[in-house]
Amino acid sequence: MKLEEAFGVVGDSVAAEEPVDNRAPDAAAAGVGARGACCPEGACQPRKRAMRKLLLRERAEQAPDERASIDTRIAHRVVAAPAFVQSETVLIYLSFASEVETRSIIRAAWELGKAVALPRVCAARSLRWYRVDSLDSLSVSSFGIKEPPPHENREVVPGSAPGHVAIVPGLAFDCQGFRLGYGGGFYDVFLAGFPGVSIGLCRERQLCASLDDLGVIDPHDRRVDFVVTEQRMVSSASPSSIVG
Repeated sequence: MKLEEAFGVVGDSVAAEEPVDNRAPDAAAAGVGARGACCPEGACQPRKRAMRKLLLRERAEQAPDERASIDTRIAHRVVAAPAFVQSETVLIYLSFASEVETRSIIRAAWELGKAVALPRVCAARSLRWYRVDSLDSLSVSSFGIKEPPPHENREVVPGSAPGHVAIVPGLAFDCQGFRLGYGGGFYDVFLAGFPGVSIGLCRERQLCASLDDLGVIDPHDRRVDFVVTEQRMVSSASPSSIVG
């Protein structure tokens, strides 16, 4: 099922939950609302919740060998991307369950002599990053995700030095770099203050033309600079500029 079709499936089920648009006609025409520039804060949440459930289910139902083949191609594209090649430090998530697999990217970064940092979830929807040289010393967080130990001398401050690239997860992305995340807001907070290059990982079936047009973009949502799928790499600064 194409992502746009999936949004259509859930559209009717959440329509009754969506707030009535009582804005002035000129504001509605300007596209500042549930469609267009972005939703009013919180207005997208029923649709987002429904889409997350559908996307998680579809992702988990995809055959593991098919996911593995796709993820290998995604990893090859990431490792060959100029931003990755030129980076000195890679801030990256450790994939969990049916997410796009990142362990081969992590290994490639180590082999190229790059520093690798994984995130720890902290208060106020924030992430703190710690450099790791192996995946053996990680502990499982309350979210069920493996995290690095919080050693002060191994903390990496994003953007504090040149050459930082961030690899970002998501349930869905669009060609403008917007993402539908898991709802915690951690990566939106991170991306809002990150001065380096950000790359979203996405299987082609979870990429669409515009999440905004589908009514799931809030004012706080932040874009990544590039989206990489098994078929292409898309620049959010120039969505029509696609590297095959």
